[in-house]
Amino acid sequence: ITATTTDPLTYDTQGTFTINWTFDDDNGNTINVPQTVIVDDVTNPDMPTLDTLTGECSVTATAPTIQDNCNNAPITGTTTDPLTYNTQGTFTINWTFDDGNSNVINVPQTVIVDDVTNPDTPTLDTLTGECSVTATAPSTNDNCLGNITATTTDPLTYDTQGTFTINWTFDDGNGNTINVPQTVIVDDVTNPDTPTLDTLTGECSVTATAPSTNDDCLGTITATTTDPLTYDTQGTFTINWTFDDGNGNTINVPQTVIVDDVTNPDTPTLDTLTGECSVTATAPSTNDNCLGTITATTTDPLTYDTQGTFTINWTFDDGNGNTINVPQTVIVDDVTNPDTPTLDTLTGECSVTAVAPTTNDNCSGIITATTSDSLTYDALGAFAINWTFNDGNGNEITVQQRVIVEDNTPPSFVEDLPTDTIVECNAIPDAITLTATDNCGDVDVIFNELKIDGSCTSNYVLERTWTVTDGANLTTTHKQTITVQDTTAPVFNDTLPSNITVECHAIPDAQTITATDNCSIATVSVNDVITPGRCTGEYSIARTWIATDECNLSTTHTQTINVIDTTAPTPITPIQEVINTSCDDIPETPAVEFTDNCASNVIVAFDETNSFDETLFNDYQIVRTWTVRDDCENEAVYTQTINVTLDEIVTEIDGHGLNGIPDTPDDKGKCYNDGVVDLNGFLDTENTNGTWEIIEGNTQAILNGSIFDASTIELSDDFKPGSAPISYIFRYTGLDNGCINITEVTFNVNADCIVLPCGQNDLKISKALTPNGDNRNDFFYISGIKLCGFTANVKIFNRWGALVYESNDYPLIDDFEENLSPPANSWLGRADKFIGSADTLPNGTYYYIITLQDSGLAPITGPIYLGTK
Repeated sequence: ITATTTDPLTYDTQGTFTINWTFDDDNGNTINVPQTVIVDDVTNPDMPTLDTLTGECSVTATAPTIQDNCNNAPITGTTTDPLTYNTQGTFTINWTFDDGNSNVINVPQTVIVDDVTNPDTPTLDTLTGECSVTATAPSTNDNCLGNITATTTDPLTYDTQGTFTINWTFDDGNGNTINVPQTVIVDDVTNPDTPTLDTLTGECSVTATAPSTNDDCLGTITATTTDPLTYDTQGTFTINWTFDDGNGNTINVPQTVIVDDVTNPDTPTLDTLTGECSVTATAPSTNDNCLGTITATTTDPLTYDTQGTFTINWTFDDGNGNTINVPQTVIVDDVTNPDTPTLDTLTGECSVTAVAPTTNDNCSGIITATTSDSLTYDALGAFAINWTFNDGNGNEITVQQRVIVEDNTPPSFVEDLPTDTIVECNAIPDAITLTATDNCGDVDVIFNELKIDGSCTSNYVLERTWTVTDGANLTTTHKQTITVQDTTAPVFNDTLPSNITVECHAIPDAQTITATDNCSIATVSVNDVITPGRCTGEYSIARTWIATDECNLSTTHTQTINVIDTTAPTPITPIQEVINTSCDDIPETPAVEFTDNCASNVIVAFDETNSFDETLFNDYQIVRTWTVRDDCENEAVYTQTINVTLDEIVTEIDGHGLNGIPDTPDDKGKCYNDGVVDLNGFLDTENTNGTWEIIEGNTQAILNGSIFDASTIELSDDFKPGSAPISYIFRYTGLDNGCINITEVTFNVNADCIVLPCGQNDLKISKALTPNGDNRNDFFYISGIKLCGFTANVKIFNRWGALVYESNDYPLIDDFEENLSPPANSWLGRADKFIGSADTLPNGTYYYIITLQDSGLAPITGPIYLGTK
């Protein structure tokens, strides 16, 4: 029996396979039996022992290699850790070894960077100076290339005398330090400059100030002395100055001071001293060039109290031997008249006798008053006495004094005087007879009566006057006023109307009423006074009847008529009280007119309440209310209730031609990366508070509220240029104008807006490869045609034509950029087909052949340089 198969007998790739065997007995009898073949590498690569990498300044690692039980080529370790370390410390590189058959081991490798060498020890110069020294940080060398810092805690500048040490510490930044001292010497050996000092002079005093000089250093030079600095007595003096630069260098220099006053006191101009009665002098003063006291003395008297001219001779002495003599004149002369007195007028009823008056004077002498006129007057009349006043020093005045003799007592009545009275017209009293007396002679009484008409015939006034006059024409008068009046008002004859309350249309007419008066004819008038109420239809009428006589005495009666309005306005137009309708057939608000029985002004307040809730899909009710009232607040309410059914209004919109979408449905529609679409732009409503949802379409696109963003759709074999567009249906559900608003919008989203790089000129291929783990040119890349749907077959040969790498499905990328990690199964510069040493390929130029299946393009060839840096 023979066993045959058309399947391979050798399997060197991982996987599960089936060999279909046919058994034949050569007699036309066969059977088919499958046999399973499993190739499964379950052995990890060999575990290597990795050496610790050490260095003082830096360490750069290279990828280690190991062997595997299945692969002939060595396995190179990969890591995401850095390969170069140039800072001090202990680090770990975690290597991963992958045999390609899902067997992976992780092996750590230690890296130690440790600088243990001190910086070089420098020789530091001694720094010297007379006045100051400023140091700068010195430098030295180190085995590593880092900066060596020189630091110190000592000062860098020294401006005082002495010897100092700066202790420098040199640090290479890696824990290695050395300490080196540097000497600083500051020593000033030069004296200050010797100055020439001026002689100080003054008449009254001299105050010296410390002089100055120069020094070779910038420090302060002090000038000191044990001698006084101020001299205010006459004479010649010496100040011995010592100049010290503070560094032990001093010089001594004398300075002369002279005080000598040779100036007389100032000659003053002395005022003449004058007085009318006496003069007392005081010592005058003057000025001097020095500040001492100047004394003024005299041997002449200081007080003069007799009339005349006198001289006082003054001597002024400044106390330093300088004197002057100055005379001063004194004059006593009274030129003032005695005070002019105000003389009282002398009065009397029968006679007057005068006496000499007195006055005052500026001096204390006796003043005499004399006259040549008479001193006694006993006749009635006015007279004058002329008085002369003399102060005894030749000063005299004349003053006139008035004398009046008069009778000031008027005559008086003997009997009791009649008083004022008020009487009725039929009760006027008779006039009485009066007599009078006077202190000087007999007198007569004169009577007079005057009638003064009043406001009417019965009202008037009688003025009765009694007058008596004496020989001096002094008069005494008595007046009696008798007021005659009518005080009785008329009286109504008829029954008077009482107060009433009526509607505005029932106001009664005024009735006729008569009246009588005790003295004259009475007339009756009637008058209505309207007082507005709180409104047009409510007010009060004060109806007053007035009975008046000829003297305007009146009697009144007032009837109050209260007018009221109690009826509310009523509608002229009928109002339908209940209406049942749908949300799209709500009737307009009717125009209703109202009328009132009394007022023309009807106030109408319309209100409409709506129970519609934009957040609830429920039937609702509209209530229309007319509240009417007249001016008198008579109010009525009329209501119309509308029961509304919440119906749906569905609108279907073809979105083509709207919101930036192409014009016709035949177009493929909006490009997926054109930007966002605000779906609210398709709504014909102001209320956009409803909800949008995607009914149909690719849900990779984002719908956030009303904003639709298709740019998040990923290009794929099903969605790319040339593929069918994605049809979208969006549904909006909301409430609008009291109805349910459902709007459905349809449009397409396509990828034809993208022009993919699918020609040979669109390809971008690596020119160089440096697989050192820095993510820069670490792998061989092919970019620019990822979405074109091609499969890339890649072969790479060395310069001798040997195949070192091959892939039938090489990974493609969108575009190459720096720091891009290698995609899986990329070529990293290692040989997987090279016969010989199975390791990382050496530096040099290699050649590739790229075949793009189903592209219609010829194979693409070119060189690539492989380096390790």
